[in-house]
Order: sequence, then structure tokens, then C-alpha cells
Amino acid sequence: MSLGVLTSCEDDDNDEPNGGRVELLSFGPTGAQHGEEIRFIGNNLNKVISVELPGVSVPKSAFKSHTSELIVLVVPEEAGEGRVTLKTTDGDVVSKTVLSFEVPVVVNSFTEEARPGSNITVSGNYLNWVKGVVFGEDTVKEFVSQSLKELVLTVPVKAQTGRLIFLTGGTEPLEIATEQELIVTLPSISGLAPNPVERGQNLTISGQNLDLTMGVLFNGITEPITDFVSVSATELVLVVPTEAGKGVVTLVAHSGVEVESEMSLQFIGDLPPLEPLPYFLYNDGRGEGWENWGWGGATDWASTERVRQGDLAAKKTYDGSYDAIRWHNNTAVSTSGYRELVFSVYGGPGTDSKNMQLIINEAWGSPYVFPVVEGEWTTYSIPLSQLGSPATIGDVLFQSAGWAGVVHYDHVGFR
Repeated sequence: MSLGVLTSCEDDDNDEPNGGRVELLSFGPTGAQHGEEIRFIGNNLNKVISVELPGVSVPKSAFKSHTSELIVLVVPEEAGEGRVTLKTTDGDVVSKTVLSFEVPVVVNSFTEEARPGSNITVSGNYLNWVKGVVFGEDTVKEFVSQSLKELVLTVPVKAQTGRLIFLTGGTEPLEIATEQELIVTLPSISGLAPNPVERGQNLTISGQNLDLTMGVLFNGITEPITDFVSVSATELVLVVPTEAGKGVVTLVAHSGVEVESEMSLQFIGDLPPLEPLPYFLYNDGRGEGWENWGWGGATDWASTERVRQGDLAAKKTYDGSYDAIRWHNNTAVSTSGYRELVFSVYGGPGTDSKNMQLIINEAWGSPYVFPVVEGEWTTYSIPLSQLGSPATIGDVLFQSAGWAGVVHYDHVGFR
């Protein structure tokens, strides 16, 4: 039982308990639920004309029992958590302790999809007992409106699509996770213009919900562009950075979720496209059956930093230990019908004129050596006759001659 003792009026009539003053001694039981009985025990309670529960008033006509020492009433659904006020003929008596209940909060439905910053409506029961709603890493504790059957709240700007968790109050607080996910609207791209575009000039991105974009990423750039010439729900205009590389354009929402364009952005003045390879070891990823057998410095097989063709290239960071980027296939490929090995190489800072060793099928004693060109893509077409005319090829590697630096590889295969 909860205990709260207070007096609210002066009375010199000593024939009545407590000098005739209304006195609340206790109420309970603790953990009662809505629709169940709750008892108030005290002195001179016959002078109480109503009991004010948080959110609802219960007149004495609704009491199930009413004597000088006891009031029994049924907890209305609308009752919330807080202090109880006994309205008497001589004034108010307010409990010192907080009245609470065990509340089975129910969430029946909520808005299926919403933009960040917009309101969603939740329907259910006892929603006035919800203390917070968790959206991923954000918890909303202030609501637009809240009632027994309905809760309206604003979706955080950084919210992501996912389940909601409702935090409830009462004597037995709950965490209620929804089975349904709230779909948080993301920006989308339907067009890029002009394409090809010139670096340093304006690019217009068309689409939907583009005003939800925090930043725009281009290949070759690690930090999103956040300064826009203009932006609306259907159009975003920005200046293309000079460092941008061709490939997909990526929108970054305020939540950090990234949305890529289906089309590839091209640039005026870039190298012309390369002819498709009949058989590739690398084309936006390693070819089927070709494994990563490299060693030494890190290899990124899905780099967007420097791309010759398509959307991705392989980036090798050589550490100076005669390390290599290496393709290996346990089932060697027949070279019948092919006459040359083709690959494109881009040398990073400090790699100009460094010797690179191309080794086929672990022929360590007879590497094919070629110079790296720094700051630009160079495409090599090496006749298989210069590589020993192998009948099959199951291992290809590019090994630095003991120097450190970054080299990018793309469009690797046989022709």
C-alpha cells in the first residue's frame, strides 16, 4: 500500500478523529490496473466529495463504498500517474506519494511511412502512459499530443527505417517493440544533367524528396558536398568538385543512409570508354573463381577513389615489402582464343616511373616489368607471347620492386 498523510482544514470538533480534519493515511493496492478497485484509507473521509486522479475526476456518486474511514472506487481508464487530490467540503487534501498503476499498454497501428521531421500517429490503448518512443539511437520524449487512444509525435531528423520501441510508465514499466517497421522516407535520384558534365560546373540532380539530402558524394571524394546552389523536393543543384571521378552519385540522408544513382555520371574530357573484355579478372569486382591471394599492404577490391571504367576499381597500398595484389584461380583458364592480357593502372603520389613486376603462374624468375605512370590512367595490352605463351593462366600478380605507394587497377582481363 502507498502511504500519504496530509490535512487540509482546521476543525476544533474533538469528537471526530483527527479533530474532524480529513486525513489520508494510505491508498492501494500498489500495481492495481485500470478497471480494478482501489482503496483510500484515512479519517473523516465522509467529507470527501470527489477524488481527483491524474487526468480524471471521480465524484462521490461513483464511489463503490464511502465511509469516514474508507473510500473504494474503480480506476477509470483515463487515470494517469501522479498525486491524488481529495476534494472535501473544507478544502483539498493532496497525497504526498504518487499514485501509479500496472498498465498493459497496447500499440495497434501507426503511420506506415513518414518523412524525417513529420508527424506520425499511433493508435492503441493506454497510450497516455507512454514515456518515450525509441527510433534507433534517438528517443522522443516530448509529444505533439497524447491521449488514452492516440499518440502523435515527430519523427527525428536522423531516424532510419526500423522497428519502434515504446517505453511505458506505471509500476511495471515495459519496452514494447513493434513487429512492423516504420519506413522512413529517403531521397531518390531519377536523373543527372548534364551528363557528361564538366568539373567545376553545376550538376542538376532530379528525383524525389531531395530536400531530405544532407550531402552528396562523388567517386574519388571521401567527404560529402553539403553546400548546394539550390534544393527542393524534386531538384538539387550543386557544383561538381574538381576531384570528382566518374561513376555513381550518392545522396547521403541526415541519418547517414546512402542512396546511389542507377546511372553513372561521366565527365567531359575524360578518357574514352574501353572496349569490353571477352574474359575479365576485374570488372567492378573480381571475376568468377578468382580469389584474393595478395599479401602485404591492404587491398580494396571495391574502391571508388580512382575508377577507369564502371563504378569500382581495385586499390593496392604497397608497403615496401615486395608485396603484391594477386588474383588466383584454382581452375586455370585456357588462353586458347586470347592473344593478350589487358589492364589499366593509375599511379598514386610518388609512384611515377616505379617499376612494377607482372608475374604469371608464379614464374618468379621471369617477371614482365613495366613503369607506373603517376596521376593518370595507363592501359597496357601485353601479348601473351611476351608472358611465355602459357596454355593456361591461374595466377596473376602485380608486385612492387620494394617500394611503397598506392596503385589502382581496373579493366583487367584477356582479349
